[in-house]
Order: sequence, then structure tokens, then C-alpha cells
Amino acid sequence: MAAGLDIKLKTIDGDDVSALAEMTGAIDGNTVPSFQETLEEIKTKGIQRLVLDMSKIKYVNSTGLGSLVKYADAFKSSGGGMALIKVPAKVKIVIEMLGLNAFFDICPDLDSALTALKSGGTGSAASAPSQSSKSKKPPRLRSKPSSSGGGGGGFPPPPSGTQPTQSGAGGFPKMASCQGCKVQVEITGAGSWKCPRCYTFITAGSDGNVNFGRNDGKGAPLNLSLVASKECSEGLVHLVTSVCATAVQGPRLEALRNAVYEVAQVMQTTVYQNNPNGVYHVSIEREQGRVQVRFADSGATIESSMATQYFPHASSQLVEFECRPHPSGGNTIRLLQTG
Repeated sequence: MAAGLDIKLKTIDGDDVSALAEMTGAIDGNTVPSFQETLEEIKTKGIQRLVLDMSKIKYVNSTGLGSLVKYADAFKSSGGGMALIKVPAKVKIVIEMLGLNAFFDICPDLDSALTALKSGGTGSAASAPSQSSKSKKPPRLRSKPSSSGGGGGGFPPPPSGTQPTQSGAGGFPKMASCQGCKVQVEITGAGSWKCPRCYTFITAGSDGNVNFGRNDGKGAPLNLSLVASKECSEGLVHLVTSVCATAVQGPRLEALRNAVYEVAQVMQTTVYQNNPNGVYHVSIEREQGRVQVRFADSGATIESSMATQYFPHASSQLVEFECRPHPSGGNTIRLLQTG
């Protein structure tokens, strides 16, 4: 295996088509190629139901999550499925934040995972259509075209940028395989959309050219509503690390991580005073060399003159920092990091 990820495959007694994969390390851009190669090898051995033990996974970035979705579909399309067990809280929260929990059976232990897979799973995991199941229609892009690609969160576009997949003169509607999650999508005409599953940006020209990924260097913004809790604070930091690592790196990214955690902690302890019903909203915008994170809440107001005392790290370590009372109550906080 590549440095940073180790996978140990264990067979299941009395079950030739099920297996447990114990993983240690990270699933990111460096390890995904080897991760995918290993899962392909597992499939060729006739394994149809695969359980991934995530207890020793320290980090999963957006590339890794995309790969997990891809193979959840692959195993399901071959008549089996893939389940995750012992998922660390910070990873599970990111999966839920991005709306990906519908793609996986997430179970507490091996027995419950095998039971779920043998019963056909939760039924909520979307699967790519297979050639052997012609009755399943692929998802279609029916949303109104938008130059901004619409709202909502999801994966950032593939790091390599715009990737042409089909070309030709017109011929709509046409089918294309999403570069992000590999699902078949129906392009009904010229315009701009996001993949209905993984939110990869899609553009179709009047000449029939279809491209995946933005060509302006910007990723689709992530818009989240979080409970003011320690678990969500840790999950948010993990998410920022995951989706912003291609925009800023090294000490700049670490400073942003610390600033985000600082703000999330203040939301929990000061703005909502550990009220479990307190909710705040986060928007993450990223492009190459630039990340902007906005927070908004409806809790206790922090006076601007006190901002540096509440946020000593964010106010001193980022390129820009703003904390302002909102006219209707609560606060608006903006973090900007470049580099």
C-alpha cells in the first residue's frame, strides 16, 4: 500500500462472498489510487459484500469520500454492498454534513453491518445504473441552468480542473459519466448544473461539449447548519481540512483550522452558552490560493470591540478577520486566508 494507508483483508467464516477490511491511516489524494486498486483486487476475488473498519482512519478528504461513494455503488451494482463500521465521530460528521450518509450503511459493528448488507442495505444508497439492470433509469439533470451552478454543498470539483468527457455537435439529450462519482447523468441541453449526487460542476456547450469541474478555479460553496456542540466543532475542522487542502497548504491551512475551531468553540460556549439547541450557519468558499469562511448565528451578540479577546488566534493569524453584530441579533463572522 501507499504510505499513509494500510488495508488488511479478513475473510468471514462460512461466507465466501463477504469480507472485512481493517484500515489504518488516511484516505486522501495520495492514498486513493492504491485504495482503489486494493478494492478492485477485492472485487476480482469474488467478494460482493465488503465491510470497512474505519476505527483507525485519522483523515478522509473529499477525494477519499468520492472514492468511497464510487465503490459503495460498485459493490451494490454487482449485487452486494459496502458498509462502514466504527466510523470516528469527526469523519461521520463530515459524511453527514455533505449529505453522503445516504450512500453508505454505517453500522456499529461487523455483525450489524453484515445483517444490513445481506438484507439489501438501508435502501437509501443511490447506485449507478448497471448494464444488467435496464429498468433503472439514470438520474437526470432537470434543474434550471445557472451560471453559478446553484446553491448547496457537496464535493469540490476534481482538483485537476475542467475535464472534457464528451464532444460533438449538439445531439442533446446525451449521457455522460460524472467525473466526480461516476454516475450516469442525462444532459438535456446547453447550460450549467451540478451533479445531482456529488455536486461536481457540469457545463454543456451548444456544440455538444460536456465538461466536469469549474474552469474559473472556484469550487462550489459549502453551506452548512450546525449544532453548537464539541462534536460539530471537531467535524467542522475536519471538513475544512478536507475540502480546503487544495486551496491553501502548510502553516496557512493550520492557521485556518485553528481559527475555525476557535470560532466554533465560541459559538458553543459563549454565543449559545452550551445550549444544545443552538444552531449556527457556515459557508465555505474556496479557490486556488484563497479560502473564505463565514459564520452566522442568532445567539448572544459579541461586541466588535471585544472580538480580539474572544478570537485571539483568528484575529491575528489570518489575512482578514471580521466579527460584527447582526442588525436582527446574533453575529456575522468572516475569516479569509490566502497562500
